[in-house]
Amino acid sequence: MLDRTIAPGFKPIKKVTIPQVDSSSLSNGRKVFFLNDSAVEVFKIDLVIPCGSWFAENYNLISLALKILNEGTTHRNAHQLAESIDFIGSFAEFSPGFDQSTISFYGLSRFFDKNLALLSEVISSPSFDEQQFETLKKKEVQRLKLNLEKSSYLSSVALRSSLFGLDHPYGKNNSVDKIEAVRLTEVQAFFASNFSDFDIMLSGKLPNDFIEILELNFGKNPIKRVALPEHQVTNTVGRLNEIRKPAFVQSSIKIGKVLFNRTHPDYMKFTVTNELFGGFFGSRLMKNIREEKGFTYGIHSHLYSLNQEGYFSIGTDVNGENEQATIDEIFKEIVKLQQEPVGENELETVKNYMAGSFAGSVNSPFAIMEKFKVVYFQGMDMSFYEQYLNSVYKVTSEDIMQMVNTHLQPDSFYTCIAGPEKS
Repeated sequence: MLDRTIAPGFKPIKKVTIPQVDSSSLSNGRKVFFLNDSAVEVFKIDLVIPCGSWFAENYNLISLALKILNEGTTHRNAHQLAESIDFIGSFAEFSPGFDQSTISFYGLSRFFDKNLALLSEVISSPSFDEQQFETLKKKEVQRLKLNLEKSSYLSSVALRSSLFGLDHPYGKNNSVDKIEAVRLTEVQAFFASNFSDFDIMLSGKLPNDFIEILELNFGKNPIKRVALPEHQVTNTVGRLNEIRKPAFVQSSIKIGKVLFNRTHPDYMKFTVTNELFGGFFGSRLMKNIREEKGFTYGIHSHLYSLNQEGYFSIGTDVNGENEQATIDEIFKEIVKLQQEPVGENELETVKNYMAGSFAGSVNSPFAIMEKFKVVYFQGMDMSFYEQYLNSVYKVTSEDIMQMVNTHLQPDSFYTCIAGPEKS
């Protein structure tokens, strides 16, 4: 009989097998990446377009050009398009981003050909209806107005602007005026210049003739390649940026700095360092600021790995009276990691947590393709994930101290606060 008073034995995860992502090309040169998994009855297709904010002066051109594709084609109005997608049990997403934007269809594998025909119609013959466009702009304005009343949104935007500069694609602010100023003719021109250049990524159960179906729908039209622009980081002069509103009850604090992305040789060592510092529920920051001080429900740190840059951020929401005390405790924890070696048990706990999280993050073809997408667009391959566990387990207490002393000097940070007015 099972003795429930005895904890089950624990064995660290030593290896995770990740299926291979294969590739092909259509006759027009369009790249196709696919992960075929016959164990499921669904599939996902992504059209990944190099038209994130890195590629446009006005981010709203990207967002509006992408989202208006869901508002009808020359063959179906918005209602008919939605009905056609829903009728075959599918779901569509239109996702703008910093580096690239994505149109995704999730569908049943037995309707693969019908899904691709609809997706091809969406990307090749949008209606660009003026009335739908004006309605879409009103929705975007309303969404932005709601965000501008959220302290967490304002502090996040302020941090990126402080780190990269207001003219940088990763640091630009949006405004109601900028959205309202966009004209449909601008969106049409941007679409024509940028939306024919996309890669195709497929995962799930695919039919035997999926390449032929792709060729039929996406292999005939010529591709207008999009060049990668260059941008320079220009930090703001002030290290402290405060946004004060009487309506705010809590203070949203973001502290960060420009750092690096996955291509940097210190990335894995720093990733383990971050996990221990503020990356999970048992982190140093959570134990101090949530459990001991009771200042917040949650505090986290994260290394954002974008295609062209990377940045480190610490974020939390606290009552206004605990604002400065929270900031002081954050920097105390940094100094402590600079001066005191991490104990073996604590470091082992962090590594085991990371190993378990990683194993759980590659348990479906959709999730694996998402990981492939990340490394592919940063000029890497899946060997990054194949070496992940070994890289995590190799990190030492000395490595942690070196990472903090090298990359987390307190005077290198920018602090942005969106909170109540000071009395």
